[in-house]
Amino acid sequence: MPKLISDRELTGSPVVANNTMNRERGLSGVNSYARELGVDLVGPLATPPDLAALPALRLVTAALADWEPRRRYHLITCVHGLHYLGDQLAAITRAASWLTPDGLFAAHLDPDSLRWADGSGAARPVLAALRAAGFSYRARRHLLTLEGGREVRLPFDYLGADPAAGPNWTGQPAVASYYRDASHHRESS
Repeated sequence: MPKLISDRELTGSPVVANNTMNRERGLSGVNSYARELGVDLVGPLATPPDLAALPALRLVTAALADWEPRRRYHLITCVHGLHYLGDQLAAITRAASWLTPDGLFAAHLDPDSLRWADGSGAARPVLAALRAAGFSYRARRHLLTLEGGREVRLPFDYLGADPAAGPNWTGQPAVASYYRDASHHRESS
């Protein structure tokens, strides 16, 4: 097993500081959230010339691990971002709890970045647990979605992150997240 680091340490690692994937992205068009997520983010509204034209829209920039929302949201997205987080499953379950009852969560997820303590892949059991919790996963697009907010508990304990995991499906350097099966671990304790 590689040397795993904490999420706090991960934020200062070169792979997380990589800005290659951080490029301008619009709501619609060729390089857009609508194209990446397969979701029309503005619905029946015409795309406004600038975001000030949508008074109900609020963009938030914050450290995900520390942020606590003051309300529920109709839409939460993460385009090519989960693979820079250590505890990806915690981010996913937290986002599920922040949705309104009719809200939508849509995020890119690379299941190959989910690993067991011995380094073997944890993709199949993690995806099975996510599906059992109501998520849908489209492998071809690497797209994880959830309709309707809810509390989600997954049977995995986070062990740490490996920022030297190498490139993921996008070709960019990414983080591998290590877990152990909490249900199995508790039974054998």
